[in-house]
Amino acid sequence: MTRLSRVGAAFAALVFSLVSGASASAQNWRSEAVVEASLQFDAPDRLERLPMQLGESAIYQRARLRPKDDADFVRAQYYWYCDVYSFSKKDAAEGEVALPEGVPPEMAEQLKKLLMGRKMHHSFRDWLAEQDKVTIVKEGKPTRGKNGKLDYWHWVYTVESGFGPCGVVYCEAAVYDFEDREVALVIEMPLESKKPGKPKSKWSTIINRVIRSGEKLEASEDGDEADKKRDKYADTPEKQAALAAAKANIAGLQGWDYFTQPNYVVIYSWDFTKPSERFKAKKEAEFYAERIEKMRALYMEYYPLDATGTKAIMPDPKSIPTLGGPITGVSAAKPTSEEEGDEEPAAEKLGVQPYSVFRLCATYEQFQKYGQSPPGVVGWYSPTSKELVVFLGGDQMMGSGATETVTYHEGWHQYADFYFHHPDSKKHGVLHRWFDEGHGDFFGSFRWGMNGWKYVGSKMRYDDVKNMARVGDYVPFKDIVNWDRRRFYSERAPYYYAQAYSMIDFLRRAEKSRDWEPRYGEILDDYRKVMLYEGDGKLSVDTAFREFKDEDWKKLEEAWKAWVTSNHFMNGR
Repeated sequence: MTRLSRVGAAFAALVFSLVSGASASAQNWRSEAVVEASLQFDAPDRLERLPMQLGESAIYQRARLRPKDDADFVRAQYYWYCDVYSFSKKDAAEGEVALPEGVPPEMAEQLKKLLMGRKMHHSFRDWLAEQDKVTIVKEGKPTRGKNGKLDYWHWVYTVESGFGPCGVVYCEAAVYDFEDREVALVIEMPLESKKPGKPKSKWSTIINRVIRSGEKLEASEDGDEADKKRDKYADTPEKQAALAAAKANIAGLQGWDYFTQPNYVVIYSWDFTKPSERFKAKKEAEFYAERIEKMRALYMEYYPLDATGTKAIMPDPKSIPTLGGPITGVSAAKPTSEEEGDEEPAAEKLGVQPYSVFRLCATYEQFQKYGQSPPGVVGWYSPTSKELVVFLGGDQMMGSGATETVTYHEGWHQYADFYFHHPDSKKHGVLHRWFDEGHGDFFGSFRWGMNGWKYVGSKMRYDDVKNMARVGDYVPFKDIVNWDRRRFYSERAPYYYAQAYSMIDFLRRAEKSRDWEPRYGEILDDYRKVMLYEGDGKLSVDTAFREFKDEDWKKLEEAWKAWVTSNHFMNGR
């Protein structure tokens, strides 16, 4: 080959490399739309958009993106964020609280109480001024957008958060001025060293492109005909409001979709880098959504609602033992409005039928990032957001049927939170863990078959229960029934879960056992009645186990041990 030819070949290779590199670069970026903030911007494909937790303290936050896995972390260890914040320029009317758009209806009142009297920020500058350990490097420098991009104020600052290789997070923000709001696009990147105080070039290149890429996202006026079919169960104003909040939560997110069921808004995901998995994820979501609907009907068999379906049936106060004959140290309850002659409760006390969110995450990374849950957890319920969240791959992690078990268990917590927060209760107490977690495992021990629900017991708890009954290292019943969350959720929590489950199993199924006493069959219902009427956990326990002396507790434990060591404990009879 001649020298000229070699030069020509080298030049051609260089051109090919540059073109290929540019093409690869283009393929590695996408346009990310944050509908709630009217903003779209460039984002690396490996930056995954996370749904904001419904009801979390995201008063200003509208979106959060985070690298999909540690290959895209700083030093393959420290994650970084890209966040979008929105600050309304409007003041709330006197005596009112300005809530962000998309707040679930069931969270509105709780947030109003939280924010009452609290100063609301109307700009990024004011918000940043109240953040801890912030050092401003560049303060809101006006910057003109190029190639049709938005003009913005450019902020650079650091936060001594203690996170990352040197405990300092480097932040850049582009702040956009819209007519009714101020929107901030912020990147938070852990520094690898305090000097020179800037991210390395591989990170600064990403930051520069993202910060400079903001564009105004115009609202679409086109209706989605497909929505009419999947929204069909949102047939009341309250359900429609809840659905709107759920849809806003995933608007613009790749790898997320939804559909409705009679009692649930179902949000499901798939690996956004593998679009072909969408159909499989939807089918799985439909399966578990159908099951949780059936399970909700089972919850209602044990804990029925009134004819409106908006609240539990309030017990007749005369049927509650404490009220019929006061016990020392227990005060009698006040008469209900019905006793005073009112025909129906006041309108403001009427309940609202919940439209609960059931979210299914396709990958464990999504599940953990969304809930910040510890390793090994595959499902949870949030009493704050009223949301049930499950990892679709629970069976692969924990064995066949694990996803169903977790769904029914956490679904009980979701139903119980609604059931026991009765609008006519005097207080809204917290259920004891033995009762709440025990029932969660109890309902998790059912399976749907040709003949409906069948109780199959809990293989997960079986060995622990047998062992504690054999060696006697269970918690005395008179102690565990009064335990608070702190004591129950300790390092031996799995053992306590097992004991709580076996106690519920015994009280619900051991009626025909040899050592059974009729009063055992009243314990759970007496607890339920007092929790509904009084909303007082301690009073509920005192009433359910009234007149129990040391010998009575011992007899109860012996009857329980006989049950859990018998052949009936795991045979579903």
